[in-house]
Amino acid sequence: MAEFYNTSFAKLLVGPQMDKQKKVALIQRSLGLRHKLKVYDSMAQPESHEDLAIMLMARWELEDELRAVEEMISDYRQNMVDHHKDLIQHGVLGGKVGRALRATKKKKVAKKKR
Repeated sequence: MAEFYNTSFAKLLVGPQMDKQKKVALIQRSLGLRHKLKVYDSMAQPESHEDLAIMLMARWELEDELRAVEEMISDYRQNMVDHHKDLIQHGVLGGKVGRALRATKKKKVAKKKR
């Protein structure tokens, strides 16, 4: 039982890992890509079809990269939500929710002992 506590429970407390610098870099990249897309919107429309095609392809590349970065950020946030759900369900968190869950667990254990 001690091994379980040391491995699984410790992992539960730590949660999904993403380096803070990586999170900040992803958010900054997302903001930079959004800015570049706004610049494309403010530019004058090209006169030739070839120039328009080149501009559209460049814009699509930016949009695709932005979507990928935002999905990475979204995945991380969803992992954190799942992590917090696990903490709440295991009664690890403090506050009213954590105390209420721990009290409920104690009542269930007391009923089983009877």
